[in-house]
Amino acid sequence: MSTIYDDMAAWSVILVSEAEGELEEAPQQIRKKFDQWVMSVQAFGPWLKGGWRTEALSGVLKGFYSIRLNRQWRAIFEVRSERKVVVIRIVAHDYKGVGRRF
Repeated sequence: MSTIYDDMAAWSVILVSEAEGELEEAPQQIRKKFDQWVMSVQAFGPWLKGGWRTEALSGVLKGFYSIRLNRQWRAIFEVRSERKVVVIRIVAHDYKGVGRRF
């Protein structure tokens, strides 16, 4: 695991190295929207309302969730019981190429 967004927040958001690389390559607006989501999760937890559209995933990603960063881009994450959100991928909406590689 790599980047940790914390700042003494109630919830921690951790990016695995693959997600960190994907975020660096994502368009500027996606990085900005992701940062906004991280700040909201730190303050209120991952079950946000107000247009964030958190969705439970199925199939090989059962147990994970996605958040819509815009119409195309998603962040895929796991919620851990110790008040941590672990982001595993930040991808354009194509789950066919996303699997459990962690």
